[in-house]
Amino acid sequence: MHATALESSYTNGTPTDVFAGNPFYPLSIPPVVCVYPLADGTDGTFQTLDAMAQCVRGEVSPDFSGWSDSWIQKTASAIVGNAPGDCYGKAKRILDFVKTSIQYLPHPINEQIVQDCRRTIEARSGDCVSMSVCIATLMASLGYMVRFVVQFPEDLTGYSHVYAEVRDETGVWIAMDGVATDKPLGWSQSLPSGGFETTYEIF
Repeated sequence: MHATALESSYTNGTPTDVFAGNPFYPLSIPPVVCVYPLADGTDGTFQTLDAMAQCVRGEVSPDFSGWSDSWIQKTASAIVGNAPGDCYGKAKRILDFVKTSIQYLPHPINEQIVQDCRRTIEARSGDCVSMSVCIATLMASLGYMVRFVVQFPEDLTGYSHVYAEVRDETGVWIAMDGVATDKPLGWSQSLPSGGFETTYEIF
């Protein structure tokens, strides 16, 4: 997980229009790209996680579009629609939306693209980092506590994957991995002997 922070300016419009005809607005204004030096190894992973959390919290200029952005909140409400009122029902709708609407694009070697949720939805693409940011932002906008989980399979790879988790009404954390398109809500990939996971709090 290596990071190149990416910030964007957005087209105008209402989230309900996102689902009419072509489901996404084209990016008529090129994104603002900010490039930062990235530390090696684990330090770079946590530098990326810091940037991801800032995107969820809406701390990335120039648009500061995070969980409390009205566009994000209306988009999340449109996605869940008439889903069951509990966390699981809403989380399934959000995860299905990301899996079916956002194309997975691996990041370049030794770089990491960190997009906020609105940029990812409008661009219709992102890697596991941007998908996790999008999922966490949408779920947070619905009033749920979210966090990131990074996986460390082995020393050779170091930290190599991230996904989001949401806490349900009973306090149980539910995995939401947007990259695993053929896996259900709650699934996370198993790790080899010696591998481990690290949670990262957003709020």
